[in-house]
This record gives sequence, structure tokens and C-alpha cells, in this order.
Amino acid sequence: MKRFLLLLAVAFIFTSGCSDKVGVNGTVKFSDGEPLTQGTVFFRNAEGTRMYQGALQTDGSFALGEIRDGDGIPSGSYTAWIAGANRTDYARDADGNLTGKQVNVVLIDPKYETPETADLSFTIEQKKTRIDILVERP
Repeated sequence: MKRFLLLLAVAFIFTSGCSDKVGVNGTVKFSDGEPLTQGTVFFRNAEGTRMYQGALQTDGSFALGEIRDGDGIPSGSYTAWIAGANRTDYARDADGNLTGKQVNVVLIDPKYETPETADLSFTIEQKKTRIDILVERP
């Protein structure tokens, strides 16, 4: 039993702190400083083989992860985009009265919805990285 506990302690010492992942967090905001509060930020590695994501919070912040938001990503080069940046609202007639019909309201320029058009690329190298993304309205 003592030998098992000793081996367990040694394994813990060698594996703690050995993660190759980098903590990446940041914000998505408009030029006037208003945060984007709906959607998910996606990062894809340069090889196109791995994807990471972080859900936007009410203050526009996000934390990237592979399995869960905030668990980090490997260092490297990435392209990024934002999906799901929309909300449901009610349509109004010419007089401003609610019509009862629901409409989808897109919150950002559609160019940010795909990695090919978003023109967002980042290199992650440090132990902890902060990325602030500025987006435009539609």
C-alpha cells in the first residue's frame, strides 16, 4: 500500500503543471464599446484539424476550450469566427406596433460567421493569452 501511495505521489508531481494548453480569454465588442452578448467564438488550428470554442457571456467575454469553455488550447496559429450572433425579436408594423410575428435579428456583420470571410487570425504562444475582438454591426 505504501508503495502504491508513493507511486501515486510521484505520478502527480510529474503530471501536474505539464499541460500543453494555453488559457485564452478575451472579449468581443463593437467599436462603441458595447459588448456582443450572443454567440460563440470558434478557433480552428492552421492545419484545419482541431477546433476550439468559447460561448459569449453577457459582458462580451469568452474563454476558449476544447472540451469545455476555459480549459485552454494548444499554442499555435489559428483562424477565428463567431457563430450564433443573433436573437429573436418581434416584428413591428409601420406605426411601430408589434405584429406578433417573430423575426431573427442578426447582431454582427455576416462576414464574421465563417473562417474564410471573418479575416481573424491569431498566434497563441504565451502561458495565458488575452484576445479582444472588434466587430462591426450588419
